[in-house]
Amino acid sequence: MGKLLICVGLALLLHVQLGSSYILSCYFTNWGQYRHGAGKYMPTDIDPCLCDHIIYAFATMDNNMIKTFEWNDVTLYGQVQALKNHNSNLKTLLALGGWNFGTAKFTTMAGSAANRKTFIDSVIKFLRGYEFDGLDIDWEYPIGPTKETFTTLCQELVAAFEAEAKTTGRPRLMLTAAVGAGQGTIDPGYQVPQLGAVLDYFHVMTYDFHGSWNRQVGENSPLYKGPADIAAWQQQFNVDWAMNYWKSQGAPAEKLLVGFATYGHSFVLTTSATAVGAPDGGGAPAGPYTRQNGVLAYYEICDFLKQGGTEAWDAPQDVPYAYNSKTWVGYDNVRSFGIKVDWLKQSGFGGGFVWTLDMDDFSGTFCGQGKYPLIGALKTGLHGAGAACTPRAQPLAPVTQAPPPPGAGPCWGKTSGLFPDPKSKNKYFQCNGGQTVTQTCPPSLVFDNTCKCCNWA
Repeated sequence: MGKLLICVGLALLLHVQLGSSYILSCYFTNWGQYRHGAGKYMPTDIDPCLCDHIIYAFATMDNNMIKTFEWNDVTLYGQVQALKNHNSNLKTLLALGGWNFGTAKFTTMAGSAANRKTFIDSVIKFLRGYEFDGLDIDWEYPIGPTKETFTTLCQELVAAFEAEAKTTGRPRLMLTAAVGAGQGTIDPGYQVPQLGAVLDYFHVMTYDFHGSWNRQVGENSPLYKGPADIAAWQQQFNVDWAMNYWKSQGAPAEKLLVGFATYGHSFVLTTSATAVGAPDGGGAPAGPYTRQNGVLAYYEICDFLKQGGTEAWDAPQDVPYAYNSKTWVGYDNVRSFGIKVDWLKQSGFGGGFVWTLDMDDFSGTFCGQGKYPLIGALKTGLHGAGAACTPRAQPLAPVTQAPPPPGAGPCWGKTSGLFPDPKSKNKYFQCNGGQTVTQTCPPSLVFDNTCKCCNWA
């Protein structure tokens, strides 16, 4: 009996230790700064004790070398790194890629050993120079011939990170990847066991399962399949299927992080039907802050409910939805986040990640649930109430950049492309090889950095 009690005690202790090791990663987007009014989001809005990892999205790449993307990325890098002074355990990673980045530059870079070495050398120098703790690769998606080269790239990155750490005595840089959630991207895109041996974490993008591209309304991130999911491929579009499929293909469960979305997909209703699976007429009009058709931030959904929207619970899929006479939106709330956290723990996964910080009610002014109600609930579920957050004993030195050479213009140090003029809303810079051409939008229009075009204010 005594031995049994000891075994039970050790099992409980192990459970507590494992429970305290869940990871919560949160993506910061460098375009949140361009939202107006209460939607504007800066690194100074981040609660430094909220997440274990902050992932800065996105960097870009030119000539097989990692580069900044926004005109003020270096300043924002410094503000993000300063959060470590308030949370000594905080790790920061830099994400490269994203949906708009495409695949061409990744394919070229990963396609030869020489290009990969150029890239890897630039990554180490860049991450160390700006005090990041790792790299998050968001290649959407390495399908087909690039499947093997993606694996090789990750293997060579980790080998180089380990060699650099051994030489410098610094902790090894981390390597994570944002990966697809559907079988149509997993099977042709990833050598799962090989990646599982080198990646620190997989950020499985378990959201965007349904959106305005469908012919019927559906949930953004359902936990389980629903009655409207008839076809075999439709039955895969849920968190439970995606995460368990990754695990079945050889990914270590403790390295799999579940994606939690702080936004919903909205639709135009074409009939009086409001249940999941009702006909839709495309994406609903953009929200006042995020300004993207078919997408609403959680705080915009709270406004939608205040303005007469009806909230309903999708019991089969364990997520809510809301509607009025013309608009339908599928999303997550505090309740569904809690259910997913319980499921995550029971399934043995390594934790969760959030896309994104800026679409939760970060100011606490919209939903009446305090600041960061969704991510706060996720943190409490993963780490427990009152999780410790210890300031650094020795503050970090500020992140700086070498001064520009004499006569350098606004495009110095930037990749080629279009960039906003911080001093004038209707002007922008056209950068080409470091050279600057100042352009002006037509009257009544302003430069919109989300589309890199002149747009109505």
